[in-house]
Amino acid sequence: MEASKLTTPEEILNEISEDFLMCPVCLEQCDNPKILPCYHTFCQLCLEKLVEKTQRLDCPSCQTSVQLPEGGVTDLDNNFFMNSMLEVVKKRTEEAADQSESESECEFCEETEASVFCVDCEQYYCDKCAQKIHKKLKLAATNLHEILTTGEYKTKIRKRPSTVRAYESCKVHPKNEMKYYCDTCKIPICSECTIIDHRAPDHSHRYLQEVADECNKELSVLVEKLKMKAREVDQSRAEVKDACKKVTEQCMVNKQKVRKQKDTLIDMIEKEERELIERLDINCSLQVKDLESDISDLELKYENLISTCSYTEVLVHHGNAVHLVSKSQSIRARLEEFVAMDTKPSTGHEVVEFFPSDDIITDEILGLLRSDVCISQCTVDNIPKCLLKGESINLQITTKDRSGKPLIPRQAVEGKFTKPDGSKTNLDVTDNIDGTHTVTANTDMDGKYQVAMTIGDQEVPASPFEIPVIKGLVKTLRKKRIGKEGFDQAVCLAQNKNKDLVVASKFHNKIQIIDIDGHTKKTFESKGFGKSFRPIDVAVSADGRHFMTDAHNKRVVSSDEYGRMIKCFGQNELKYPNSISISPLDGAVYVSDWDGKIGDKTDKDGHCIRKYTQSGQYIKSFGKYGKENGEFKGPATIVHDKHGLLFVADSENCRIQVFSADDQFLYKFGTEGNEDGQLFGPLCVCLDSDRYVYVSDCSMRIQKFDSGGRYVSRVDRKEDGLGVSLGMTLIDSIPIKIFVSDCTNNCIRVYVQ
Repeated sequence: MEASKLTTPEEILNEISEDFLMCPVCLEQCDNPKILPCYHTFCQLCLEKLVEKTQRLDCPSCQTSVQLPEGGVTDLDNNFFMNSMLEVVKKRTEEAADQSESESECEFCEETEASVFCVDCEQYYCDKCAQKIHKKLKLAATNLHEILTTGEYKTKIRKRPSTVRAYESCKVHPKNEMKYYCDTCKIPICSECTIIDHRAPDHSHRYLQEVADECNKELSVLVEKLKMKAREVDQSRAEVKDACKKVTEQCMVNKQKVRKQKDTLIDMIEKEERELIERLDINCSLQVKDLESDISDLELKYENLISTCSYTEVLVHHGNAVHLVSKSQSIRARLEEFVAMDTKPSTGHEVVEFFPSDDIITDEILGLLRSDVCISQCTVDNIPKCLLKGESINLQITTKDRSGKPLIPRQAVEGKFTKPDGSKTNLDVTDNIDGTHTVTANTDMDGKYQVAMTIGDQEVPASPFEIPVIKGLVKTLRKKRIGKEGFDQAVCLAQNKNKDLVVASKFHNKIQIIDIDGHTKKTFESKGFGKSFRPIDVAVSADGRHFMTDAHNKRVVSSDEYGRMIKCFGQNELKYPNSISISPLDGAVYVSDWDGKIGDKTDKDGHCIRKYTQSGQYIKSFGKYGKENGEFKGPATIVHDKHGLLFVADSENCRIQVFSADDQFLYKFGTEGNEDGQLFGPLCVCLDSDRYVYVSDCSMRIQKFDSGGRYVSRVDRKEDGLGVSLGMTLIDSIPIKIFVSDCTNNCIRVYVQ
């Protein structure tokens, strides 16, 4: 509902929750409501009591400190919209009370049933009192009063109009309504103001409603962004709660480890057991306390976001023009501040794990258990030949005596890591108290890592050794076509619920299911689909169904996971269906539609996104041919993120457009060009869980952007020889693996970030 549209009080009050008109302090309906800069509203009296008690004013809801004006609480801004609604509620209550009255008694004699009502005296009279007493009150000039029968009066009450005023009276000229807006002074004004205090040409005027409509649109976009931010806070809050749970669970696991070691060493370590459990409990308590503090902070942020969002939505949808324009600048600043808010928790979520060590074993026990190792018998296992950037090194060193039996060494086992840039760091070495040591390290850059392991002052056999770590192009799947196993014109890639790749080959008229190493697991062709089947793109629903765009027949084909056709739809609307995506929120099927032609050769009636249910029912289309926000010139690949936002590769406009979950334009990024951060005919787009955006374009390259469109890096290298890419998907793990269909070279390339 737009701000400019008048509604009845009943409709507004039905849409607004009861809490909106309640004071959070006294929990009663607000009396003379005052709105604070943080957009929380309270009774004037409640705020005055708070100031009297604390000699300062902090918002009771969010604890924001408020600078009081010179006149104190009285000079704080009134909540005009709430005042209007309270007046309507009061009037409606009075009307209900009047209508609920049964036969009224004469308010003068209090004996006879009333038959008339004096509008000026606001009293009921019987016929006798009205004639003999009311008319004889000459001092009050009662002969001029308006007298109605009780029936006429109640009918008039029922028909009395009640609505929220569209315009407020001018403070300078109270008889006039403020229907204009001075762009120069940034305030609403009346018609007299336009020729007196705000005269042209020194002042520029517009209709107030026009300005209100602009504010409505701007604030609506910010509200959508604020909702996204609220979801981020909610997700962070859930992550912190999960971390709190993991800390507690890990504490229990650590206790079990301690008790298991106690059973092994029996009475000798009972004292150490109690001390360690106490330390773990203290550590757990401290971490949980910090995490609970983060939870409280995030919940406060969440409540502030929701309350501000709720107030703004109510103001946008139901406030009049004066309310909207008067608060638009401060609300816009508040919303932008919240949109830029850091939603990540300040406390780290590291879970502390207990590992048996020398700290819990007495010198007496160590003397019994530890021995000198034979360095030539010691071994290092699990040395990888190669790692992908982001993967972890997990080595195991076994310390042995001269006979080759494992033993717990007296000497310290240590490891050093030399990174490709020459920097050095110590490796994490865990003594398993059984003659083995676990060595771990993370790889955060590509190149050759050197690992050196020592026991005491001696290097273990084969130390130091190198481990190459790679990123970029790490694999090419089935580059050469071999019969039906080739990827001749593989135009799209998707993933099913088993994380296998679903490949559509237009010229083979088939769909292939392959694993991440390129081995075929299943193939189904167009048998049973009725016509020559040429799949362009495919999306897989949560229940495993395949939804494929068939451009040759201008339709969408749905099938089960075995390739058995379920339904065809879209023939009445689609011109040349291209990419397809399924919303994670409501399961709606989105299809990008254009004829594949560019410039003047294209059919300008297309170039839009069409929306269907999974059963094939047409919902709507949005967008048209053009270069404005929300318009397209060749919408290529479309993809949803986990929040339901839709990313569209707007090919000829050389940009990526982003739409909200309710299909409203939010923002765009990209400028035309071949330099880093520019786009030249974007074809494919995909996203990871951290909301990084990967885009391939006609420059035959893949670039990485953050969710706001800022350039991060190039994924491929020029020497890779990447061709035209019409399909792209990724496995969101560590490391992230990006699968790209290379139509020029008839293969699938795998990149690591």
